[in-house]
Amino acid sequence: MTDLRSYQRESSRFEQLSLKDLLEARDQYHIHLMRHPNVVATAVGRYRIRKKEGWPQDHGDCHPVKGERTLVNSEVRPYSWPAVLVFVEKWEEADAFGGKGGQYRPDQMVPRTLYLPDGREVPVCVILAPRQARTDVTAPPIRYPLNNIGGGYPVVAEVQGQSHVATIACLVGDGHKVYALTNRHVVGDMGEVVYAKLAGKQIRIGVSSGKQLTRLAFTELYPGWPGRETFVNLDIGMVEVDDLDLWTAKIRGIGTMEPMADFAVDNLSLALIGCHVRGHGAASGVMLGEIHGLFYRYKSQGGFEYVADLFIGPRSNGEAHAAFATHPGDSGTLWLLEPIEPGKAPKYLPLAMQWGQNTFGARQGTGAQTYVLATLLSRVCALLTVDPIRDWNLDQPDTWGAVGHFSIAARTEVALSGTFPKLSALIKNNRKIIGHDDGTILNDDFKGMGDADFVPLADVPDFYWKHGKQGASRGSEGPNHFADMDQPGPGGQTLLDMSAQVEGIDPDRWNAFYDQVTDLLTGDPVSAEHRGLLPFRVWQIFDAMVTFVEDGDRERFLCAAGVLAHYIGDACQPLHISYLHDGDPEQPTTRTVHHRDGTTDEVNDPLGKGVHSAYEDEMVNAFRQQILDGLKRAPKKAKKTEYVADGFEAAQRVIALMRATFNAIPPAKIVQTFVGLGKGKRGRAEAMWKAFGDDTISVMRDGCHLLAVLWESAWSIGGGEQTIGATTALTQKKAMEICADREFLPSLTIDRIGTTLTRPSASG
Repeated sequence: MTDLRSYQRESSRFEQLSLKDLLEARDQYHIHLMRHPNVVATAVGRYRIRKKEGWPQDHGDCHPVKGERTLVNSEVRPYSWPAVLVFVEKWEEADAFGGKGGQYRPDQMVPRTLYLPDGREVPVCVILAPRQARTDVTAPPIRYPLNNIGGGYPVVAEVQGQSHVATIACLVGDGHKVYALTNRHVVGDMGEVVYAKLAGKQIRIGVSSGKQLTRLAFTELYPGWPGRETFVNLDIGMVEVDDLDLWTAKIRGIGTMEPMADFAVDNLSLALIGCHVRGHGAASGVMLGEIHGLFYRYKSQGGFEYVADLFIGPRSNGEAHAAFATHPGDSGTLWLLEPIEPGKAPKYLPLAMQWGQNTFGARQGTGAQTYVLATLLSRVCALLTVDPIRDWNLDQPDTWGAVGHFSIAARTEVALSGTFPKLSALIKNNRKIIGHDDGTILNDDFKGMGDADFVPLADVPDFYWKHGKQGASRGSEGPNHFADMDQPGPGGQTLLDMSAQVEGIDPDRWNAFYDQVTDLLTGDPVSAEHRGLLPFRVWQIFDAMVTFVEDGDRERFLCAAGVLAHYIGDACQPLHISYLHDGDPEQPTTRTVHHRDGTTDEVNDPLGKGVHSAYEDEMVNAFRQQILDGLKRAPKKAKKTEYVADGFEAAQRVIALMRATFNAIPPAKIVQTFVGLGKGKRGRAEAMWKAFGDDTISVMRDGCHLLAVLWESAWSIGGGEQTIGATTALTQKKAMEICADREFLPSLTIDRIGTTLTRPSASG
C-alpha cells in the first residue's frame, strides 16, 4: 500500500466477506499456513492497522509504516476489513524470502491473500506473537468472600492432596436444580466434592455434576460452517449446589447481569471484533479486555486442530492496558459485553466463559502479555440445557443487614428536631461519611466494603471491625451486635424479664445469667463470643459521645455517632435480639454432612435455618425502595422531653426498643412463616414482605427516632452548640484513622465492658 486511500479501497473491496467466508478460506489453507516457518496459530477477525499509521480522513500521501505488526502496536479500526489472522513466532521482511542471501524460499512466505475456488479473495493479516512461558505481572492475593458466594469468586477442589482454584462464572438452572458454572478441569468427575472459603473457613458447597463438556467437533457446534477435523475446546463443569442460602446471583464487581448475549450460526458475526468486554477473575480481579479474534486455532494434536471461540486481550485504545493480565485461578471467569452507547447506564451482557490463556511477547525476549481463551456462553447453556440465573429478587449483599443499617443512617437526619442547628449542620455535611445516599442503597453500590479503604460509619462495626480485611478487625466485636433477650434461663426468666428492673441492667448480672444457660442446640456452655451485650455497647458509646462533645472533639463525636447507627439498627431487628435468630434450636432437624475423607456426620440444624437471611437480607434487600420511602414519611421527631441523662438511660431506652420490636414482630412468627413457605426461594421475599413489611418499617422508624434522641441528648449534655466550632465534613481518611484506633470505642466482652461504663449513683 502506498497511501491512505489504499486502505479505503481495501476496506471497500473486502467488507462484504462474511465470517463463514473467512472460516472457509482458513480451513482450506490452514495446513499450508501451519507449514510456513514461524507460524504458530491462526484466527479470523479484522485487519489490524499499526497505530502509527494515519487515518483515511488525513490528506495527502503517506508512506506506509513498515516492520513488525504486533498485538500491542496495532489495532482494529472502524474501517478494518475482514481477514484471516496469522500469528508468527518470528517476523521476517520480504527480502528474507528468495533472492541472494534469502533465508527462505519464496513459497515459504505467508501469502497476503487466500484464493477460494469460486474466485473469492480473502486477505491475510500477519501478526508477530512469540509465545512466552509466563508474564511478569504478579497476580494480587486471592480475595475470598465473607458470607455469600457468586460469580467472580473462587471455587476450590482438592486433587491428589493439592488445592486447585478456579473462578465461578455464574449460577445456572435447569428448572429443577441450580448449579455453579465453572471449569471441568478443576471440579473433576461427577460426584467430586467442591469447596469454597467463607469468612476464612473452607466449606463444602456441593458436588461436581454429571453435566459436563470437554470438547466438541466444530461442525457439530456450528453446523454448516467449515471446520474439518477441528474441535472446539469447552472445558465446562458445573457444581450441584448444596445450600442456595450461601449464594448470590450477582456477579462480583458487576452486579446484576443483563440477559445473555445469545449467539449461534445464524447471528454470530465479525461485529464482535473490537468490542469491549470485562470479567472478574478470582486471581486477577477486574479485567478490562477487547475481542481480538474469533475461533483462535491454537494447537494441533493427533491430526486434529483445536480452537477457542474468542481470543480476548488488552484494549487497543490503551485503556487499562497495563492492568490487563490473567493468571491461574481465573479459569471459569464470566466475560460480559460492555454497553455500546457511551454515557448510558452500564448493562453488561454475559458473553463467554474463560477456560485458558496464551502468553505472547511483542517480540522474542520482551515483556509478555497474557490473552484469554473463552467459549461462548450461549453455546454452553444450549448444550447443557440450562439458563443463567440473573436474579431471584433476593440477592444477598456482602453481609446481612447492610441495606437496613444504611437506611436507618440515611433517615435519622429527618428525625432530628432542629433544636441544635450546629448538630443538624454537622450531620447534614457528613451524610456520605455516616452512610450512603438513596441512589447507592437502591443500586447496591456498597459491595466489597470489607476490602475498601473507606467504609461509611454506619457499617464500620461489620465491614471494618468484625469482617474487614483492612487490618482494623477486632476479635471481640461480634457480641456487641446482638443479645438473645428471649432465651429462657433458670426458672424461665429471660434477659428481657431481668432488664425490666434497673438492677438487672448490669453486665455482671448478664454474665452470671449466661453462666447458667447452655446453647439450646448443642447443650454446650455459652462461649464469650455468643454472650451478646448490645445494650451495654450503646451505653459505652453514649458515654463516649458526651465526653467528645465536652472536649470539643467534633471528629470523634461524629465517628461515635455514626457507628452508633449500626447498633441501634441491630436493636430494632427482631432476629438480632432473639435466640430464634436463625431458626428454632428447640426443634432441631437433621442433615448429613459429607467429609473429604468419605465419612459422614449427622448434624442438627434449628428448624427454619436460613430465616435470618430470608428476613434481614432477602426481604429488606428486595423492598429497599419501600423501606426508604416509608422511613421518610411522617418521621418521628426527637423531643426534648425524651432526652436521656446518661449512658445507663440510653441502655434502658435500647431495651425498651427491643421490647417494642418483639411486640410488633414476634421472632417465633417470623420462623413459623418462613418454614411454611418451604425451601424454594422464588417468591419468598414477597411473601415475607406481605407478612412483615409494614411492621418492619415501623420498628426501623422507631430505631431512627431513638438514634436521633441519643444524638441530641449527648449533644445537649456536652453543650455542643458552645464547644463544637466547625461543622464541616470529615475526610474519609480521617474517619478511618479514628476507627482504626483500637482505643476508640474498644470492643470488649461482657465480662470486661463494665469497666468502661459510667454508672449513675441511682443504679448503684
